[in-house]
Amino acid sequence: MSKLLGMPCPHCRQRAQVRTVKDLSPTMRWVYFLCTNLTCGHSWVATLEADRTISPSGLPDPSVVLPIMPRREVEAIHAALEQTKQRSIFDEDPNL
Repeated sequence: MSKLLGMPCPHCRQRAQVRTVKDLSPTMRWVYFLCTNLTCGHSWVATLEADRTISPSGLPDPSVVLPIMPRREVEAIHAALEQTKQRSIFDEDPNL
């Protein structure tokens, strides 16, 4: 099962919830977070951006141009996943 998009609160490190998402382009969006720690209560905006292609799309959009990740980087990701027993970069790291 893949992890949901998220990040810990930058102040108290507790879990945060995505409250809203605003698409800025086909490759970028703002993600609005709210800390679940009521004492902290921090809210913030993070930028989520598609940075590069790992595996090309079978239905490419000609208006979206993302550089292809060099093969050595893809191989390094696969090697790191083998060490953590993860099947995908989207799976939760069992060591956490």
